[in-house]
Amino acid sequence: MGIEIYDEYVSPALWQGTIEIANEHLSQNEEVWLVTATPKDLAELIAKRLGFTGGLGTVAEVKGGKYTGKIIGQLLHGPYKAIAVRQLAAERGIDLENSYAYSDSHHDLPLLEAVGNPRVINPDALLQLHALREHWPIHDFRRARALKKAVAPILGVFMKAATLASPRTWRRGTK
Repeated sequence: MGIEIYDEYVSPALWQGTIEIANEHLSQNEEVWLVTATPKDLAELIAKRLGFTGGLGTVAEVKGGKYTGKIIGQLLHGPYKAIAVRQLAAERGIDLENSYAYSDSHHDLPLLEAVGNPRVINPDALLQLHALREHWPIHDFRRARALKKAVAPILGVFMKAATLASPRTWRRGTK
């Protein structure tokens, strides 16, 4: 079921720019971890499909091979992401001061502040304000897509107007 969820919902929603950033880290032999509130099993599957080092997620209870709907421990959200990353860093000898974290949500401020190189991608309004105040780099891949969608109809109208009003017509003084 996790593969179906990834293929149908996760993969189409990924921003190519985000994948490129992750791949740049991987090409420099740096670990890349997906840290998400999603169930750990799905986080690990997504990380594996993307070629990341691993995935951290919310631990869901399984009994008899089936999810019970109960969460073991805390939902990996807000400050709990920072706690999980600090624990991972301690276990793997990762220097958080020289590490990067990326997020799109102000709920991840504790995670972003746990590393020396916070970055934001397609930030919500509160995170964008915080990033601007702190001079954190902002990657906004939505703008390119939105600009392309906004400009295409305008160019289409312009092209139609230019076709309808050719210079020869203008010289004759007609519209």
